[in-house]
Amino acid sequence: MADETTTSQMAPLAHSRDFWLLLRDAVVFGVTLAFGGLAFLFVVENGDFWSDPTSNGWWGGRWWWIAVTAGAGLVVGIIRHILRMPAHAPGLIEELAAERVEPRTVPGTIAVSAVSLVGGASLGPEAALGSMGGGLGTLVGDRRNDPEMQKATTLTGISASYGGLLASPIVATLLVLELAKPHRRRFTHVVFGSLVSATVAFAIFYPIAGTTFLGIYDVPSYTFEDWHILAGVGLGLAAAVGALVLAVVTGVVRRLVAPLATKTIVRPLVGGVVFGVVAVALPLTLFTGSEQLETVVGSGSSLGAGFLLVVVLAKIVAFAVCTESGFIGGPFFPMLFIGGTYGYAIHLLVPDIPVALAFSCVFAALPGAIVAAPFSLVLMAALMMDLGALQTVPIAVAVLTSYIAVTGSGVLVAMANRRRAPSAAT
Repeated sequence: MADETTTSQMAPLAHSRDFWLLLRDAVVFGVTLAFGGLAFLFVVENGDFWSDPTSNGWWGGRWWWIAVTAGAGLVVGIIRHILRMPAHAPGLIEELAAERVEPRTVPGTIAVSAVSLVGGASLGPEAALGSMGGGLGTLVGDRRNDPEMQKATTLTGISASYGGLLASPIVATLLVLELAKPHRRRFTHVVFGSLVSATVAFAIFYPIAGTTFLGIYDVPSYTFEDWHILAGVGLGLAAAVGALVLAVVTGVVRRLVAPLATKTIVRPLVGGVVFGVVAVALPLTLFTGSEQLETVVGSGSSLGAGFLLVVVLAKIVAFAVCTESGFIGGPFFPMLFIGGTYGYAIHLLVPDIPVALAFSCVFAALPGAIVAAPFSLVLMAALMMDLGALQTVPIAVAVLTSYIAVTGSGVLVAMANRRRAPSAAT
């Protein structure tokens, strides 16, 4: 009887015309977005030619960088003005939750994001790539009469756009599933469609690029011991503190920038000047943070714990300024840089904690305090640091601890309500 029930449940999916149409679209999305992602990331990776610092230490930047970052802000403002883009467009997480990306917004998002990232903004490429894939998926999905399949097609497109971005197509699929939380009626369709599209994109992207955009960090391996589980709790709490600082700084910057909300061109221009000054003082705060994190891994001991903590705070400020002043980009890459650098600093302060343990736990737990994507973050950290199965346990503990301490406890909700209270009173 159980076998007959299982067969009857699987048959509609295997025999569904919509399912096979989705897989066909997934292959097309994978091919199209692999080349689209390669083109966009080629621009981003080669756009940092201007940013050769004199050193990675204090005031290692060059003063003329401020002209570049301000110029990028000016171009961002002009594009936003010409395209009449809203001051606060939906972000990646909002689009995933809605399971829809308006195709008409895609060109503006890609253009502004490209200028932002080439101009050194402390943001990631995932917003533009997700918009590219989601816009294509929505455009194709709108031709169908079934709203459920429309949403599945959009998520399949977004997964394809991340196929070559992250450490594995499995991570891309998991991230989309965890953030979008598709309804059970289309869940299986999204799983298969997303995995196929991400895998096809990876199969094209990787041989051409030779690597994923988010690379492998060479941290020394360590032997798992029982006390590392308890260390995961402590590292998760440390990550929670970092996430709260990020939330507070972002809120403060939002209030400071609020008077410029209607100044479409001035707002990003001012933001470009500010994060340019930060970059001159601390060059590691520039760009997505992916290559800069490699510098931290290679030179963190010589830079020192105190300096790395200052870099973490400065990166938080730069990220908040870029986010609130009109630049467009994703939040994950900067948060991964903040988490990894913070974790390395903790290892320097407490040498008994292995560097790979501290680095991997806080790397995943800091974004994990804000974003409910534990499986993606744990798997991403394990793959990117080439860790074993046992070493994933402290990472999971740290991610769960940070999420419960910040989001699960309602701290962020209380902070958001407190920010809204003064505006409601006025």
